[in-house]
Amino acid sequence: MGFLDNSGDIILDAVLTDLGRQKMARGNFSITKFAVGDDEIDYGLYNKNSPSGSAYYDLEILQTPVMEAFTQTNAGINYGLLTNTATDLLYLPTLRINTKGLNNTVRPPSTMRGLFFVASTAADTTNKLIAEGVTAANHTISNATTGPAILLEAGLDTTDINGTAANRTTYLLNTNLVDNYYFVYYDNRFISSILGPTPVSKFNNTVDENGTLELSPALHNSPRVSTDLQLENYSAARVRGIMDGIVYNESFGTVDTTLSIISGPRSTCTMLNVEINPNLSTEFSKFGSEDTALPGGLVGAKFDFLDTILYVQGANTGIQTQIPLRICKYKSG
Repeated sequence: MGFLDNSGDIILDAVLTDLGRQKMARGNFSITKFAVGDDEIDYGLYNKNSPSGSAYYDLEILQTPVMEAFTQTNAGINYGLLTNTATDLLYLPTLRINTKGLNNTVRPPSTMRGLFFVASTAADTTNKLIAEGVTAANHTISNATTGPAILLEAGLDTTDINGTAANRTTYLLNTNLVDNYYFVYYDNRFISSILGPTPVSKFNNTVDENGTLELSPALHNSPRVSTDLQLENYSAARVRGIMDGIVYNESFGTVDTTLSIISGPRSTCTMLNVEINPNLSTEFSKFGSEDTALPGGLVGAKFDFLDTILYVQGANTGIQTQIPLRICKYKSG
C-alpha cells in the first residue's frame, strides 16, 4: 500500500502481492494485520535551523514524494516501523554487517565483484574463485561449520555514547533492546539451511588488558521455524544471538572500533553461513547465468552463478538488514 499524493485528500494505492492474489483466487484472502514502514523517508532532511521557524523543521520530510505500492512481497517494506511502549528512549539499535575481515574468519563483502558476498558450492569452485581474484577473505564455503562466517552486530551506532559495558546495561539491557535470537529468511530454492553460532561462539576484546580480539565463529545448523513473513519461496531459520563483547576501554591498546562496526554500546551479534542446495542445476539458467566469466576476472574461468538475498531480523526489536549473496559453481576454463 502506498500514498499516491500526500497533499490535500489522502489517496491510498493498495495492491495485492502474488501470494495475496493467489489466496483471493482460492477464496481464503483475509486481512488480519498490517505493517507500516518508512523506506522512502530521509530523516536527515529535518532542519532545526530553518529560518522560517519550528513549524518548518520537518517540512521537507512531509513533502517527500512517497513510493507507489509494490506487488513484490519482498519489496513492500524493507524498513518496518517499531512499536515500543517506552517513551523516554533516546537511541534505537541498528543491525550492521561487520566488514572488517577480522582474523580472516569474518567475511567482508567482495567489492571486486560488487558489494555482495560470494558463496562457493565446492572446493574446486573455491580454488577457481581465488584464481579469478576473489580472495579467500571474500567468500564463504557452503556448509563450513568452523568459519568463514558473516558477522552481524547490533547496537547503538553513535559516537555520542562510548561503547562501555555500563552503557550497554543502561541503554540496551535496561530498555529491553537486546535480541537473543535472530530470524534469517532465505530462498529455499537455492539454500538448504542456515548455519548460526553455537553456545561456545565468542566475539570480544576483554581477553587481556590490551583489548585483543577473541573470535571463535563456531557454527551449527539452525532450526527452521514458522513465521508470518509472507515471502514466496522463502523459509526462516532462528539463529542464536551471542553477547557482543567488544567494549570501549580507554586503557586498551586496541581501539574498539577497529574491531566492531558499531560505534557505541553493542548488544548481541550473530554469525552466519549457508548450506547451498547440492542439487542446483537448472536454477542457474532460470534465475542467473550459466558458463559465464565473472566481470573483471583475472583468468577467464567460467561459472554458473545466481544472486539472492538473505533477510535478517531481530526477534525482539525487529531491527533488520539484508545480505546480498552470489552463489557460484565452477563450470569450465
